[in-house]
Amino acid sequence: MSFRDELLQELRAEAATVSWESRPARRPAAAAGLAAAVVAVVAVVAVAVPLASETPAFAVVKNPDGTVTVQINEFVRPKELEQRLREEGVRAVIDYVPYGQTCREPRGETVPQPQRMPLRRLDGPGFWIDPKDFGPDETLVVVMHSAAGDPAKSNGGGVGVIRGPVAPCELVPAEFGGVDRQ
Repeated sequence: MSFRDELLQELRAEAATVSWESRPARRPAAAAGLAAAVVAVVAVVAVAVPLASETPAFAVVKNPDGTVTVQINEFVRPKELEQRLREEGVRAVIDYVPYGQTCREPRGETVPQPQRMPLRRLDGPGFWIDPKDFGPDETLVVVMHSAAGDPAKSNGGGVGVIRGPVAPCELVPAEFGGVDRQ
């Protein structure tokens, strides 16, 4: 479900809680207060709906089962994505690197992949993770590079889990196997 659809669903749910039954006449002060509240709600909706039509760079949603769904639409603002994941209980280091480059390895003590599946892919540009999959000193590390410099298209990268400190990303040339997908 897109960010816009989620916002629309929330607005509809909120509107469903409003009673439209006629009520006895109110005092003028109460009517003025009600009018001000209605104007405020209309202003919020008028601002929220145009904003909802724009696709955000990313969305992070906490699911009822405690998992976290992440959708990345543009490979920009990685520190904001890290912060949102941290708010949902996932320590993460996100690096978006130029096409043809990657981060020098190793960046720390890698948790073996057969031991851990850090994320599960969804249909489309997203994945979900479970904060309970991570130990207290473990960090999700995502390195992605964009296709031909287009921040809306990924052309690969890597995902892993590091135990302990994560070294900063030191850019080095990436080695590609097979066809160059630029």
